[in-house]
Amino acid sequence: MFRSVQVIQYGFLLAIGFVSGVICFQAFSLDKSMNLIKLVDPRVLELSDVTMWQTILPIVAWGLFVLFFTTHPYLHFFARLVVAVKATFFGFGSVFLLTQQESILVYSVWWFPFQLIYCILLLALCSVFGTRKVGPNRKFVFNKHLFITLMVAFTVMCVGEMFVISYIIN
Repeated sequence: MFRSVQVIQYGFLLAIGFVSGVICFQAFSLDKSMNLIKLVDPRVLELSDVTMWQTILPIVAWGLFVLFFTTHPYLHFFARLVVAVKATFFGFGSVFLLTQQESILVYSVWWFPFQLIYCILLLALCSVFGTRKVGPNRKFVFNKHLFITLMVAFTVMCVGEMFVISYIIN
């Protein structure tokens, strides 16, 4: 029962974050939107000259933020906030790509599927560190198997994203 409630909470977090990004895009001017996109993920503006590091760095940065907060016993709730910010940028970048006439292919093949899966993987990363009740006390537990599985999934997704950018879009 608890896991199904958690999945529903994560689904709402992604949906509300995405819709918040759409609303934020409507509130910003195009120049300010482009400046924010250039700061967070410049690949959205120009996909023709993407390096391997421009693909790896955003994934690693978001993952480290989430991992830092999720492994801290008193700040673990900030990990979901970081994922909500990522989902907000996912919605923000989605509206930007959809408003550009030539980027429907880029949005449908690259941006939407990969960013959605990254957000889901980041939410799963929030579950790596948890508490178990041991007698009257709580014990903090790091789930190594889930962590290794998520690292493999992040690596596969990163390689897949580089393949899509290199061979399908360009």
